[in-house]
Amino acid sequence: MRRGRILILFAMVLIFGVVAVYLLLGRGGGGGGQVTTPEGPGIPSDMTQIVIAAQDISRGSVIPDNGVTLAPYPADMVVETMIENDLSVVVGRYARQDIARGAPITSNMITRRAGDLLGTGSEAAIAIPPGYTAISVPMNRLSGVAYALEAGDRVDVLITLLMVDMDPDFQTMLPNESLALVSPDGTLLTALVCRELKYGDRGPECTNPEPVMVGRVDVEETTSQPIFSHPVEDQRPRLVTQRLVENAAVLHVGTFVSEEAQVVAVQVPQATGATTETTGQAAAQPVALPPDIITIIVTPQDALAINWAIRSGATLGFTLRSPGDTTETDTASVTLQYLVQSYSITVPSRLPYGLTPRLEQVIEPVLPNDGPQPTPSP
Repeated sequence: MRRGRILILFAMVLIFGVVAVYLLLGRGGGGGGQVTTPEGPGIPSDMTQIVIAAQDISRGSVIPDNGVTLAPYPADMVVETMIENDLSVVVGRYARQDIARGAPITSNMITRRAGDLLGTGSEAAIAIPPGYTAISVPMNRLSGVAYALEAGDRVDVLITLLMVDMDPDFQTMLPNESLALVSPDGTLLTALVCRELKYGDRGPECTNPEPVMVGRVDVEETTSQPIFSHPVEDQRPRLVTQRLVENAAVLHVGTFVSEEAQVVAVQVPQATGATTETTGQAAAQPVALPPDIITIIVTPQDALAINWAIRSGATLGFTLRSPGDTTETDTASVTLQYLVQSYSITVPSRLPYGLTPRLEQVIEPVLPNDGPQPTPSP
């Protein structure tokens, strides 16, 4: 009994299979109400066919015949830029951007002209949040936290300026040069002395061999006598430093090029008596250069401030923040007066003894790595 049921079931499956094959072949031979295409069987009425990439197509290349194909796509999801049912619209055109295999091809991805290509932009721009911009700042080992900075770090930007007193009208550094003014009849119109007076065609002229010194009248404390004081050197600029930008993101350290492009060939001196190349020149060895520039993400206003600082010759430096630290703090500009008052620095007294040799400037420590010591790259 069971064997008979199995035979009947097998016979029904075989019959249904034969009917399905017959119907399929019949429709493929020209019957049926569905639309057929050269690329495949008919598709339902609620579907259409769009042009997609059959292979990876590089930017600027001509799209070949086998580079595209038709693929079914819901008709209600087709947008205006998609290309339907016609491969000839795409074949022979130039790709304006890189097109991945299987990606729908739209009208703005192709062009008839080879020069009308669409740049896809840099990967760096993707990391910049809306409303922000990236700017590059020169950097060295001291200002760049000893090259500890990496992409993704958060930094503060410091600025240091040298300020001087200026004449607001002349826009020149004070003090101004003082000259003696003499009337045509030889009368001195200023309080300064004209040491040499010469009479010419235009009348008397003051011809001092040297410019009259700029100074002021002071009263000597001991004798209470008026004396004329003048500076013995030019005006000293006054140093001030402050934080310019807070909590900026580091986008990149160094130049946006491949690692191979950052390696240059330098001449490495050889020891005395060492053999050289047949040409007599020392062999050039590739050396990895340290980064000299950093790109940070800031607001457009902060970018303008940083650009002004760079163009004005101000000194910029960076401080490294802790990961995830979003604390905002107020800072005060630091000057000599601020240091003396805030850190209880005692102004040295005038003593009857001193150091020898004479010390007129702070001696900077010399670090062993400051000198040019190229290191061969691995």
